[in-house]
Amino acid sequence: MAMNFDVITQPYFQKLVQAICLTLLHSLWQGLIAAGLAGAVLILTGKSKPAFRYNLLSLVLIAFVLGVGFTFSVEMGQKNGISEAAQIQNLHYFPANAAQTRAVDNLNAFSKNFKWIDSLMFFCGQNAGFIVAIWFLIFGIKSVQAASGLVFLHRIRRQKIYEPDEKWRLRFQALAFKLNISQKISLMESENITVPMVIGFLKPIVLIPFGLLANLPASQVEAILLHELAHIRRRDYLVNLIQIFSENVFFFNPAVLWISSVLKEEREHCCDDLAISVMRNKTSFVEALVSFQEYKTSSNIFAMTFSKKRNHLLDRIKRIINNNNKPLDAMEKLFVVISLVLVAVLSAAVSHVAPNQPAWVVSHQENRQKAEEKQEIASRISLPVRSSTFESDTLPKKKKSENTIFHSANIHAAQDGISTYDVTANGKAYTIVQTNGKTTALVVNGKPVPDSEMASYQTEIDKIIKDIKVAHDDAEKQRQEADKQREEADLLRQQADVQRKGAEQNRVHANELRLEANKHRQEADKMRGDAEKMRAEADKQRQEADKHRVEANKAREHAEEFRFAAEQNRQEYEKMQNGVIDELISAGAIKGISDLSYRLSQDELIVNGVKQPAELHQKLKNKYIKDKAVEMVYNYKGRTGYTTTGLIYTK
Repeated sequence: MAMNFDVITQPYFQKLVQAICLTLLHSLWQGLIAAGLAGAVLILTGKSKPAFRYNLLSLVLIAFVLGVGFTFSVEMGQKNGISEAAQIQNLHYFPANAAQTRAVDNLNAFSKNFKWIDSLMFFCGQNAGFIVAIWFLIFGIKSVQAASGLVFLHRIRRQKIYEPDEKWRLRFQALAFKLNISQKISLMESENITVPMVIGFLKPIVLIPFGLLANLPASQVEAILLHELAHIRRRDYLVNLIQIFSENVFFFNPAVLWISSVLKEEREHCCDDLAISVMRNKTSFVEALVSFQEYKTSSNIFAMTFSKKRNHLLDRIKRIINNNNKPLDAMEKLFVVISLVLVAVLSAAVSHVAPNQPAWVVSHQENRQKAEEKQEIASRISLPVRSSTFESDTLPKKKKSENTIFHSANIHAAQDGISTYDVTANGKAYTIVQTNGKTTALVVNGKPVPDSEMASYQTEIDKIIKDIKVAHDDAEKQRQEADKQREEADLLRQQADVQRKGAEQNRVHANELRLEANKHRQEADKMRGDAEKMRAEADKQRQEADKHRVEANKAREHAEEFRFAAEQNRQEYEKMQNGVIDELISAGAIKGISDLSYRLSQDELIVNGVKQPAELHQKLKNKYIKDKAVEMVYNYKGRTGYTTTGLIYTK
């Protein structure tokens, strides 16, 4: 336990936790941008092919994931582990004159409108450990669910599965060839599923519900198989894995969940179009969709199924019939509008809260250090200067330090190399006269100091003169810096005007979006009426599906009877096969079954390529050949079985 605690308290671990927390927070506004882009794609590509829309939406999702990854790397790269955005509230401004003060006051007044951003960043920075712990707990639960899904897939692809008839296996391979699929794909019937699905990446298997082949017409079964093969042809599992990762990591982000759901719908549309392009018959495909309306169980997220949701199924049918992509519904349009508005507001907030900082707006620690240094010098000396080259208004007005040396200092302009300093320091009044840099006269508290005692005051005089010169140089630098800051303040004011105009344009755009949302709401009401009609039609189709289910149950019973009869025939053949082998061993024709091959027919008995005597042939023929059109073969030219009218029942 002590070791684990030491790891948690390590600076790198704390930095990692804080980087994850801020990355998750940033993913919210990045998700809004992605949602806005996805909405624009769906609106602008309303008449485009689903494959084109699907590719663009996939790029949006991938760009979002890469953007979040870049954000995480930036957060980890911060020197102090706290992002620049989290330090905005700690910035301090030190204007040197009235113009700079007004500019900063205007900027801070505007920033107060978005102070909640700073508060949110500060809260996340202070509670990063708690936030990441909750996120990791939910992420772990979702990861366990995903792992259980893999276990479920592993189970259903090995239990209660059966190979279909040879006719359907050959037909399935022909359909795969039409879609230009070269890899080996298996077709199996399963009792564990109620909807067709594709399982596996390297060795994919198409599973169909048991009895489906006997229940639906051949054209509809082909439509279903083509749809599942289309998933394999398009390699949809790659994007599907990215979706699973995104949904598990960003489970709290509604934008990511919405984009993923739209991707799933467009993926089904792409496979529908690919299947129809091969079939060249929309009617059979639509009938296949309708026939499968009742096969709606929760399928595993790692498997791509034929259909799941009723509304989505009806949308697919409507899209195929009308040859038009489904537009955004009212809620989706509202979500996209809200995302765009929030992105506009956040962009305005960030651009005003954290503009390009001029030279006189620096980080908190740098400003504080510089300010303290200047305050220490300026508070030690107050210089009403009589010379035209040294003005008192350039010195910042600061509070006096507790260790004040100078209370006041008057500097008389130098004449003929003579300078006079009137200084109050350490509770004493000094009048210092220097000629060419050398002290020639000194008065302390109104009393002249004799030349003989001048040396005892030399240390104090040197320190006073040195500090005065430092203050003079510092004041000159501040004057130059003030001029520069005044120019930058003017530039900042111009930038604020440009941003104000941009905010006004965003407001106008938001009003346009609001009008568009009202229009979409009216369209949604109309679509709701259409949905009611389609629901009534779906009820009618459900009744038809019930009839089909009853017929499917009957077909399943017949299939069980057929399987039982086939098993009996297989056992009977094995018994006859063993009898022939025993007879051949008894007759001395063979010594064992190693490399054994034979053919027993009405005409001859051939064992290991050698024709046997007529007596042995006649004996075995009378015992095992019951019909003139029957023959028995064992490893004969690659065949083993009991042949009747061209059909072979093999082991």
